Amino acid sequence: MGVHPRGTFTDDTQMSLALARAILSHGNRPDSEFVTESAQQFILWSNSDENDRAPGNTCMAGCRALANNLNWRAPGNNNSKGCGTAMRTAPIGLAWHGDEDRITRMAAKTSELTHGHPAATAGGVATALLVSWALDGLPPDAMFDRLVERARPISKEFVEKLMQVPTVLQAEPEAAYRVLGGAWTADEAVACALYAFWRSPRDYRQTVITAVNMDGDSDSVGCIAGAISGVFNGVEEIPSAWRQDVEKRDELIKVAHALHGFADARE
Repeated sequence: MGVHPRGTFTDDTQMSLALARAILSHGNRPDSEFVTESAQQFILWSNSDENDRAPGNTCMAGCRALANNLNWRAPGNNNSKGCGTAMRTAPIGLAWHGDEDRITRMAAKTSELTHGHPAATAGGVATALLVSWALDGLPPDAMFDRLVERARPISKEFVEKLMQVPTVLQAEPEAAYRVLGGAWTADEAVACALYAFWRSPRDYRQTVITAVNMDGDSDSVGCIAGAISGVFNGVEEIPSAWRQDVEKRDELIKVAHALHGFADARE
């Protein structure tokens, strides 16, 4: 997969950017057109020379299936509950901030492009909702309660894992992650990310450090926890070195401003 310099982001951010581009170009169109454009953007990403960050097998298999048939959907075709849904839906929570029904619907439909298990769908919905609630400044315990309520109709299995988070809040990360799991599945990834954020809600740096220092899918946990904490605390709370040295800094800023403009135009 090559050697990448410090500040390089992973396939999680690449797929998040793909979804953001779909929002910016087709987010105001009918749902079916937006979902089709999301599929097109995922295909473009999957075939890009920059797709060299060890992407998940399920995401890649889903993109290959979409390239053959844009009407393909994962439910009924695979039963994966991998975290490839949860790590990419933060832009949905930003774009449709405050519209929980639209966030839920769009996160679910774009998650089902690649993953068929209800827990994976719930994971995609969860990240988007948590980001939207973070923008409102909702405290972690209130986020948790709302998420349980929203996710239960989608996946009881997802909620069962989520319910473990409050039980390990006082535990050190190594012990907590032994309970919550390695984050390879969407339910575990969201649970681990929420644990990391809940432990230090006002400290972006500590949240991300807690999230990525685990034996498992650490970049996905970091991506989810970092998205929630970044929105909750604001860009100035991200260490300046992290902001300056990140890959494609100018593009990330441009996309962020565009999503902000998209959200403002809905008001």
